[in-house]
Parts: sequence; structure tokens; C-alpha cells
Amino acid sequence: MSKATDDIISELTKLEPEARTQEKVENLVLTYIIPAIDEQKIAMGMLGKYWRQATPEQRTQFIARFRQQQIRAYTGAFKAFSGEKLIFNKAILSPDGDKAIVKGELKQSDGTLVPVDFRLYYNKDEKKWLIYDAVISGLSMVKTYRTQLSERLQNITMDDLLKELENEQATAQQAQR
Repeated sequence: MSKATDDIISELTKLEPEARTQEKVENLVLTYIIPAIDEQKIAMGMLGKYWRQATPEQRTQFIARFRQQQIRAYTGAFKAFSGEKLIFNKAILSPDGDKAIVKGELKQSDGTLVPVDFRLYYNKDEKKWLIYDAVISGLSMVKTYRTQLSERLQNITMDDLLKELENEQATAQQAQR
């Protein structure tokens, strides 16, 4: 993740803030950030038992909706970039060496430090490290989403959830125009 964020920040510093269009920043996110994330592993963690109950088509749709949400979130954050620094410490490897935690801090422009840790695993098939969770100020993204989605899925079906996510995405896209 360190290389991905360093690369995107390097690209952003070459652009004046007014030149950071939605399309340009989104392309940077697609190029540098999304390939570093294991979307399926995150989706499985977020949905918990509901992942096992979902059809293959529902799983695919959920991952696609989640990807769009992540692209939107990262694009918004990087569009607003104003010199913040993401500082990473050395990775802490699991005893068997196939998982790691990369502890870091986001140094905001006012000097405030926000702890940002990434949980990764080594994907032997792709021969690269992939992120399966981000922990920001002590809150796990996967656990937070799992709690929210579990509460939601106790009252609605997976298809209803997918429709809600699709509607949220459409609303967000309208707001960007």
C-alpha cells in the first residue's frame, strides 16, 4: 500500500488542485489503489455469514457495488489532497510470514496524526501482497461494515441491499455532476 499511496500522491502533486478532475483522480485510484486491494476477501469479511448465503451473482454484484463505493471514497479523499503525508512503519509479519500489518499515520496539514494500519496477506497465486482490511483510528473497516450490513440484512434481503447500494451509487454520481 505504501508504494500505491506514494505513487498516487506523486501524481497528485504534479496537478494543480483545480486540475484534479473527478475523471483524472478516479483514473489514479483505479491505477494505483484498487489493484492493491483484495475485494473478494474484504467482501467476504464484510458480509460474514451472508456471503455464504449469497448466490454467485449476488456476490459479484456486491463486490462491484463495493468497488464503486471504494473508488468514490478514495477519489474524494485524493481530490481534496492538500499536502497530507502518509507515513508507514516497517511491516509486522505473522509467524508464518503470510500475513502482515503495516502500521502508519496520516499526518494532516494541521499536524494532527491519525493512525492508519493496513492488514495484508501474501497472495501466492498473484505473487503479491494484498490488503484485506484497513484500521483507521482503531476502527476496522471490515468489522464496521460487517456490523452495519448484518443489522441491515436482518431486515431486508440481499437483493434489497444490492438495490439500495445501487441507488446510493446513482445518487452519488448525480451529486458529482
